[in-house]
Amino acid sequence: MQESLDELTSLRTELQNLMVKFGMRALKTYQAARPDALRPNEIGSLVKYELTSAIADLSDPKSLDAIIKQTKLEWEKQQEPK
Repeated sequence: MQESLDELTSLRTELQNLMVKFGMRALKTYQAARPDALRPNEIGSLVKYELTSAIADLSDPKSLDAIIKQTKLEWEKQQEPK
């Protein structure tokens, strides 16, 4: 049970780190398009928008189907005798 909890915690940390990368990408892209520095209140809004968009993209039925298909393939590969 503890091993499963540790794995879940690790996966959540990986996902959070990946979402930080999405946020950083959005900030870099936005900053490159303007000469003045981003204001602190803009940063939160831009990151929230980027994360909301990424979550919506992943929640799209086509994306879910692709993730499910890829997961099934990975499961089958892991079940093959070595």
